[in-house]
Amino acid sequence: MRKTVLILGILVLLSLGVFASGMKVSVLTFYTSDLQSGAYNVWPILYFRVPLTNSIGLNLEDYVMSTHKTFTVGNFQIMEPTYWYASYRNGNWRAYIGRFKSKHTLTRQMYLLRVGGFYDTTTGVEVEFKNYTYDVGLRYDWKYSEPAAYAGLEGNNYKAYLYASKQGKNDLSLSTNMTLSLENQNFRTNLWFAAAYDMDLSNISLGIPTVLLGGKTYMGPWEFSAQYARRPNLKSAKIWYDFNDPNKVGYPLQDFNSMLTYKIDGRNSIGVLANWNSNLKMPTFGLELSHGDLSLSVGNADLNGGISGVQYVTLSYSNYFSIPLTTHPLFSSQRQSQW
Repeated sequence: MRKTVLILGILVLLSLGVFASGMKVSVLTFYTSDLQSGAYNVWPILYFRVPLTNSIGLNLEDYVMSTHKTFTVGNFQIMEPTYWYASYRNGNWRAYIGRFKSKHTLTRQMYLLRVGGFYDTTTGVEVEFKNYTYDVGLRYDWKYSEPAAYAGLEGNNYKAYLYASKQGKNDLSLSTNMTLSLENQNFRTNLWFAAAYDMDLSNISLGIPTVLLGGKTYMGPWEFSAQYARRPNLKSAKIWYDFNDPNKVGYPLQDFNSMLTYKIDGRNSIGVLANWNSNLKMPTFGLELSHGDLSLSVGNADLNGGISGVQYVTLSYSNYFSIPLTTHPLFSSQRQSQW
């Protein structure tokens, strides 16, 4: 039944392309395989864009392998996409309405780990104004009646943002994200920092925030990156681990990641990693060989959190392709399109 619903949904999306201008279908797929047990994980993401005018568009995004709700059209049962929303883009203004992923964070640099910021599924509306100096936005989730806001300053080599969101009846989440870039003729370094604090408005008290500090340095063919995150206790703001991050097991209160990479050429590299978290008895050490979007990893502990069990040897690959169905928005000329 699930396959039938999925196929019908994709056929409906593609059939709409006959009538809509400027439409594009794209698929991003992540493949991971455990070379010892044969277990694997395939995670395709479908993107469907329909620009109606130079500024207004309709968007569907679907995590194809996830569980879907369905709705009925006549005698057909159609899956509900993971995200569905209308978007507006005009000059410095952006707006979204529907069910979408609100993405405003500076710290998803290594293993997609973050502290603070926004990377939330929202059923509601968001409005943003951004120019070369500052960025402000407001968001409201009507499903949970939760408002949120953010504001940031941006310069040639830095970004600094503040975030605030209401969570639940009495909780207020406050956080900051910052990045700084340093460069001379011999090296280039990118630094990132985050702090987050969850406050109970019914019993306000001061405490220690959850923090994240990391950096990446480029020097010739060498790259070194490292980050450390600390959550003081289980009542503090969360460390947000990605689905595929093996360090997510038990959601530890401390996490450290590091990687030293040697770039052989533009597509090939070799790297060594050392990771640790407060739930591990000993650090994880590993070797990673990469060729473009293909990588082979070998380690002494689990290397992937997206497959059940422990993966000591993994092969990972990502692929993206896009099919443009028409060349310009339905009601506008191509040369002025924001898309």
